[in-house]
Amino acid sequence: MNEEKKRAEIKKEDSKKIPFFIIALVVLSVLGGIFGYLMASQEKSLDAVLDFFKNNSQIVSIFFAVVFLIFGLVATIIAAVKLRIAKKLWAKEEERDDNWDRIEDILSDICTFTSSAIILSFFLYGCAVYNIRGNLKQIDDGIRSLNILYYVFFTASIIAILGYNFAYFYIQKKTIDLEKIMNPEKKGSLYDFRFLKKWYEGYDEAERKQVGIASYKAFRIVNTTCATMLVLLLFLGMVVNITILPLLTVAVIWLSQIISFGIECKLVSHRTGLM
Repeated sequence: MNEEKKRAEIKKEDSKKIPFFIIALVVLSVLGGIFGYLMASQEKSLDAVLDFFKNNSQIVSIFFAVVFLIFGLVATIIAAVKLRIAKKLWAKEEERDDNWDRIEDILSDICTFTSSAIILSFFLYGCAVYNIRGNLKQIDDGIRSLNILYYVFFTASIIAILGYNFAYFYIQKKTIDLEKIMNPEKKGSLYDFRFLKKWYEGYDEAERKQVGIASYKAFRIVNTTCATMLVLLLFLGMVVNITILPLLTVAVIWLSQIISFGIECKLVSHRTGLM
């Protein structure tokens, strides 16, 4: 295909999509204006919510500590039960071939679930211990029963973050061990900081292709998520004093993904001789 023909094809393709693109921009602009207006009109309500969190930080911390403790316990039980199911299926030697795909799916679910649980645990723990300095200052002239309750849940949260993450790590290790028994070519120990690299090296061509497709879809989802969060925080920052830190955090995550993806694509292309 010569260059002129290709240019014509590009122009034709663009001309079909331009009207929809313009309509989408107009609709998004209108929705953005409506959302911005609603945010501004609810300024007092938003300030009231922020003031509640600020003036009742001990209560908020206790609430999140309770949520964190319950969540960690439930998540640990769910992951442990799933691992037990996978082990029971593998123990049935005469049915291994029939159960193989199901076991693989369960092990994959456990890894995804426990990794998500770790992230949510750190988030809830961060909420539970947020504003320690301010909360400790409130203790001097606060309600005695509330102070005791805060101390109890604050201490419990510190112990729980260690206990739950150890449990998640242990379950992940047992999951990886079973995966390595099922697939002897798999290498790598969770105690090794280079585990992910070594684990990937054990993939065959089909698995690497699967990871590539999944990674690209995840890349697109995270892009959309970051863009949405950035817009929401931008509007929120116009009417509420949230500081620039939330915007900066999302921007850093988004930039890290975009830049690292671009660099890695270039490196992979050079390694495989595509460039």
